[in-house]
Amino acid sequence: MSTESVLVKTNTSVVLTGETIYYQLYCLNKTTVFSDISELAYLEIINDHKESVFKTKISLKNGIGSGDYFIPTILTTGNYKLIAYTNWMLNNSQNNFFEKDFTIINPFEEHINMVIDSTSKKLDVYKNETKNTSENISLNLDKEKYSKREKATLLLPKTLDRGNYFLNIRKIDFIPEYPNNETINTNINLKEDITVLPETRGEIITGYITSKVANSDLNTKIVTLSIPGKNFIFKTTKTNSNGKFIFLIDKQTSTSGCYVQLSGTNRENYIIEIDKTPSPDLSNLIFSNKTSISAKNLKAIQERSLASQVENVYFSQKKDSLIEANNTDFFFQPTEKKYNLDDFERFRTFKETIVEIVTELNFKDYNQVPSLYLRDIKYNITQSPEPCLVLVDGLQIQNINALLNYNAFQIESISVVDRPYCYGPKIFNGIVCIITKNKDFATIYIDKNILKTTILRPESAKVYFEPKHEAPNTRSRIPDYRYQLLWKPNIAFNNSEMSIPFYASDISGDYEIILEGLTETGKNVRFYKTFKIE
Repeated sequence: MSTESVLVKTNTSVVLTGETIYYQLYCLNKTTVFSDISELAYLEIINDHKESVFKTKISLKNGIGSGDYFIPTILTTGNYKLIAYTNWMLNNSQNNFFEKDFTIINPFEEHINMVIDSTSKKLDVYKNETKNTSENISLNLDKEKYSKREKATLLLPKTLDRGNYFLNIRKIDFIPEYPNNETINTNINLKEDITVLPETRGEIITGYITSKVANSDLNTKIVTLSIPGKNFIFKTTKTNSNGKFIFLIDKQTSTSGCYVQLSGTNRENYIIEIDKTPSPDLSNLIFSNKTSISAKNLKAIQERSLASQVENVYFSQKKDSLIEANNTDFFFQPTEKKYNLDDFERFRTFKETIVEIVTELNFKDYNQVPSLYLRDIKYNITQSPEPCLVLVDGLQIQNINALLNYNAFQIESISVVDRPYCYGPKIFNGIVCIITKNKDFATIYIDKNILKTTILRPESAKVYFEPKHEAPNTRSRIPDYRYQLLWKPNIAFNNSEMSIPFYASDISGDYEIILEGLTETGKNVRFYKTFKIE
């Protein structure tokens, strides 16, 4: 069986609180070509007490993913590690996560306790290490010097190898950085016993039920998972003889609020727990307690901190935009009949609305509780004694008392699947899907037998904000104090010339352009160029 490894590249290895660290992630197989096993990777930031201060889930497409993390001011100055792994990598006998050193500086601390490493190289040595990996290819700018806010254009030559690249354009500010010391280790073997499942088709969420009553059967209980909202997720599964269950989430949404419940009778006799996401063993991580950053860098740190504070003040005008997942179909489409309630005479309560408008349904009691059933007269089928599956904004409602007097003016639509419907391990006796106007019914619904929790969800894809200062004389009143002029991940290069525009900021000085990536044959390439803003 194939193994995996991960390689992560970041925009910088020294980051201040109030700044954002950007990362591009490559998941590779043994031949260092993009892996097609895992669809998800995990990235964590670990402090020198070996505690995780940040953890995120990254969607991988053909082994490639990217994301960012805004460094909060609660993090203290010190050396940190960025680690990354896939679930499948946790089965590796060694090298079961990628690690990279970086430093966080919190300029708001009174005493920045850092031990200066007298053996550290000078900055110019670091810069000399950023040579081009290919001598016959160069990055071309339309100018060598730019005035503030001027438009620049970078030209990528068509002789560049086909592959996936990222572009990093930022100010050189003489705070020493770590050299590029990431290595790709492909000589990996799997352990004898595979303990963690690979996430090959989506997110895996596992958990278990335990009984409050002695000697209760834990086997083949139906468990449902709801992630409510506009683009809701609803999943069903069943337990094994030990009460364990597994959900596979194959739909992208960024919502993390999650509701898990047993479907059916006697659910008050059981307790549901969700497992933590698996993590690697960090006991062998080694942190340096020294740094090459000293008092002579204080002015550069202060200037950079001031610039990031100004940028953060104007954050609302410079927001990144999230790319919404376009998969909005629900699992039962297109078999349903949908009632948009604004097309009908409105009734005050949910009960009146069902009686007067949604003629496929009627009310009957099930275990002394009012429930929704399909009308018998239309069908020759023998209905099961169980009521319909009722979903409100994607949350399964097993006691519709909460709905009977619900204000129907808050309901946008009611969809009905008017026949038995097999979904996962269960045949439901029809489906009623109610969508409210605010998609917030889950927040007011109370059911003590539902486990309400949050689960780690993949980062939403983003389009990063880029200012457009069209003419040099149009001075906007909003300052532009960007040190990071451009971060462009996931550039797919296909042997055609590519021009990438960007704008100079209000901060003069030397800037660097780094184009880096992996070719289709698995070669790590890097190109470097500098320019000035005056």
